[in-house]
Amino acid sequence: MTARGILLKIHLYLGLTAALFAILLGLTGSVIAFENDIPHWLHPDLFYVQPGPHVLPEQELVHIVEQSFAPAHPGSVQILRHANLARVVQLPGGVSVFVNQYNGAILGSVKGGFPSDRIIGYIYQIHLRLVPDPRSMPRLAAAGKTVVSFTGLLLCLLVPSGLILFWRTRRTTVKWSASWFRICFDLHHVVGLYSSLFLLLAAVTGVLIGFESGERAIFSLAGGERPAQLPPAQSSPVEGGAAVTIDKAVEIARAAIPYATVAGYSLPRKPKDALTVLMRVPEDTSETVHSGVAIDQYSGKVLQLRNFRTDSAGYYWVRFNRSLHTGDIWGAPSHILVALSSLLLAVMAVTGVVIWWRKLAA
Repeated sequence: MTARGILLKIHLYLGLTAALFAILLGLTGSVIAFENDIPHWLHPDLFYVQPGPHVLPEQELVHIVEQSFAPAHPGSVQILRHANLARVVQLPGGVSVFVNQYNGAILGSVKGGFPSDRIIGYIYQIHLRLVPDPRSMPRLAAAGKTVVSFTGLLLCLLVPSGLILFWRTRRTTVKWSASWFRICFDLHHVVGLYSSLFLLLAAVTGVLIGFESGERAIFSLAGGERPAQLPPAQSSPVEGGAAVTIDKAVEIARAAIPYATVAGYSLPRKPKDALTVLMRVPEDTSETVHSGVAIDQYSGKVLQLRNFRTDSAGYYWVRFNRSLHTGDIWGAPSHILVALSSLLLAVMAVTGVVIWWRKLAA
C-alpha cells in the first residue's frame, strides 16, 4: 500500500469514528453561535429601542421600575452592548423588566426567562457534554465531555490529512449536474478546502477548552493563573446617612477604570452590601464581563476593583481562546463565520459517510 493509501485509510477511519459527534457538534455549534442574539430576534418588541439623543439617568430608570412593580426592588441592571437594545432590570423571583433607556417606557416583563432560553441551554449542553441536562446524568455528562474533546482532537488530524489528500485531485468546484454521489464527493473536497482553516481553528480552540490540560498549558506558556475569587465587599453603614446615587456610583467606577464601558450594576439589598458596577474593558472580547468596581453605598469609596486588563497574561489567552471558539471576538461577523463553519462541519461528516458507504457497497 502506498503512503497515500495509508493516509487515506487513516483519514477514513478517523472520520467514521468522529462522524456522528461531528454532526452533533456542527449543528449545535451553528445555533449557539447566536445564543445571545436569538432572544433579541424572537422578542424584538422587548429588546429593540430607537436610540435617542440622551439616556435617562440610571437612578430614574430604576425608580420607574420600582414604582411600576412595587413593592419589588430591582436587584441588578444589565446594559447591553448596542445602543438600540433596552435595559434589562432584574427583580426578585426571576422577573426581567425591559426598559427603554431613552424615554423610560417599560416595554414588558418576563418571569423565569424565555422558553427559548431553556432550549438554547439544552443545545449548549449537548454541544459541550452530549446531554441536555448534565445535572440529571452527571456521569454520562462527564463521559460526553471527554468524547467531545476527543472529537475535536480527531478533527485536528482530519483537517491536515484531508488537505494532503486533496492535493492530488485538487477539486475546487462542484458538478451539480452529476449523480448524487459525485455531488457528495465534490462537496466533501470543496467544502473541506474552503473551510479547513476555520474547522482547524474551531478544533484547536475546542480541544484547549475541553481538556483541563489545555488550560494548564496556556497558563504554563503565557504565565500567571486564574484570578482568585474575592469575598463580597461590604459597605460601612452610616446611621441616618444617605446612600450615593446609582449615577454617582457609575461615575466613580468610570474614574476607576476610565477606558472601560459600563456593562451593568448590582444594587445593594442590605445595609452592608456594596454597590457593584460591572465594566467591560477593550481587551475583554467575550460576552461575559470580567471587570467590576465594588463601591461603598454610603461613602462612595472603592472597596474592590477587578480589572481584566491587569489580570494575568495566561488568563487573557484562556478567555481569548474561548472568544475565538464562540465567535465573540469580532461580534456579529465572527458569529456568522462560526455558525457557517459549524454547518460545514456537519456537511463534511455527512458527505464523508456517504462516500464511504458508496465505496463499501461497490
